[in-house]
Amino acid sequence: MLRMLTTIGILIAIALPLIDMALFRPARRGLGSARMLRIERLIYLLFLLAVLLQAVSSFGMIIAGERMHGWMLVMHMSMAGLFAVTLTALAVLWAEQASFERAPVVPAAARFYSGEKVAFWLTLIAGLSTIVSAMLGMMTWFGSDGQITLLRVHRYSALLLLICTVFHGYRLLAGRPRERVPASGSAASAGATR
Repeated sequence: MLRMLTTIGILIAIALPLIDMALFRPARRGLGSARMLRIERLIYLLFLLAVLLQAVSSFGMIIAGERMHGWMLVMHMSMAGLFAVTLTALAVLWAEQASFERAPVVPAAARFYSGEKVAFWLTLIAGLSTIVSAMLGMMTWFGSDGQITLLRVHRYSALLLLICTVFHGYRLLAGRPRERVPASGSAASAGATR
């Protein structure tokens, strides 16, 4: 069951950006967008690296039909600290920009679109659930049955985290839709847009 759900989750993580690219955002600006500061880009790329390596080490082993052990377990645990730190830093840096308040006066000044905001908050919730379930699962407070339940929560929240992270990363790194120039307008506005 877990193997099938993992495969479906990975297929969803791949399909969401492809659907978004094909249907909703066909024309894009380049990657040279100044939407993120350099330190934000560095933190976000480290976050993506940590999620990717943890997904490969855990879900790769599940799809292969094995338990996580050896170097895969070492890689998974080594990336856990980087994941927790970068997720916290992104929460602090982007929580205000990703809030669902009224749209800014200038739409171009909006840092995140609605899809990016939803993916960001789902990423934070799933990331927090993944961290807490892993930490509590290491304690002996809950007994064997509780630890098995916490492991399941950890796996499924990590799968949701992977799906949301892939979608959010695609939306941030792929650029925004190009703004269309109105067909009719004065000569001054036409000259200003060129």
